[in-house]
Amino acid sequence: MKFLFHSADGRKVSAALIFTLLSMSVLLCGCFGEDKKEQASTEAVPVKVIKITEHPFPVMGEYVAQIQALKTVDIKARVQGHIKERLFTEGQSVKEDQLLFVIDPRPYEEALKKAKAELASTKATLTKASKDYKRFKALFDQGAVSREEFDSKITDKQVLEADVSNAKAQVEQANLDLGFTQIKSPMNGIIGRTQVEPGTLVAAESTVLVTVSAVDPVYVNFSIPEKEYLVAIREIDAARKAGKQSKPTTLRIILADGDYYEHNGTFNMADRAVDSSTGTLGIRAEFPNPERILRDGQYAKVVAKLKDYPNALVVPTRAMLDIQGRKSLLTVANGTVVEKPITIDYSDDRNTVIKTGIESGTLIIADGVNKIRPGTAVTPQIVQNQPEPAK
Repeated sequence: MKFLFHSADGRKVSAALIFTLLSMSVLLCGCFGEDKKEQASTEAVPVKVIKITEHPFPVMGEYVAQIQALKTVDIKARVQGHIKERLFTEGQSVKEDQLLFVIDPRPYEEALKKAKAELASTKATLTKASKDYKRFKALFDQGAVSREEFDSKITDKQVLEADVSNAKAQVEQANLDLGFTQIKSPMNGIIGRTQVEPGTLVAAESTVLVTVSAVDPVYVNFSIPEKEYLVAIREIDAARKAGKQSKPTTLRIILADGDYYEHNGTFNMADRAVDSSTGTLGIRAEFPNPERILRDGQYAKVVAKLKDYPNALVVPTRAMLDIQGRKSLLTVANGTVVEKPITIDYSDDRNTVIKTGIESGTLIIADGVNKIRPGTAVTPQIVQNQPEPAK
């Protein structure tokens, strides 16, 4: 069956023709819709970028540290006895040879008197034996006494000479023991809490009476990662090869209240080996402590300058792409994202110093780099002129 329609001018139009025209109009509308979608997809995407410029950049290290007294001495009694007096205030500064304790000296005074008396008696006996020796020698020379009698006098004299030497040693020992009843500080420092009170019986070389620490200057111990140690040591080696005199590394410490300690410190020594379990090298610094602020066992943070770049291109480490060891940055040029391979000179968790690959003035994408592909059209928005400063 064939359907016919009449147009406005009276001409006949078939239904097939009308259906064909409607189909074409639908197809054309679909094509125009796809063109609009493609145009929308090519519109520039706004992105935040950083403009990289050369500027001085110090490589700083920050490490947990612990204060250590330059020297700590446990003071013990050299002789046994009862504590008679304590002559210091706990927690205060003491001077070298300052009297701290007195042990009851009476037993040692008596021992000294006895030793002196024994020495005097032995000397008197030796004097008599020396006279007998001289007399018997004269008689022996005249043939008035036998050789055996004369040898006996020689032996008596030699034995008594030995006794006198021994008696002198006993007097010297008694003098030392009496002197040891006065216990003095071996050095300048801060004295701790007393462990004994007057009346306490203390044993020789056993009981710790009190502890004294020398606290000016003090040691500051910390550990530096092997990577950062290599940065510092290569900087020193490069300066040496260039004929420059390397300046001693200036160290600072931050105390528990967050403030810097007012005095700077200097490197003292490094351990002989890297700790294989932590990959760190032990370092010891020395700091002056005239106000006695720093105490043995106190914690702090050491801040050290490992390397100093006079001019460097520095980017945030988070901006780097690392694919199988190949490092690159996403840059923006003429409104398009361009991936540029780079080489680096130094990198830590926050900042990376670029060696080659980009120039000063380059715009780089630092955030969301894994979501943007090279070739994407973008509208750059500069958010800062340089990455965050070194710690």
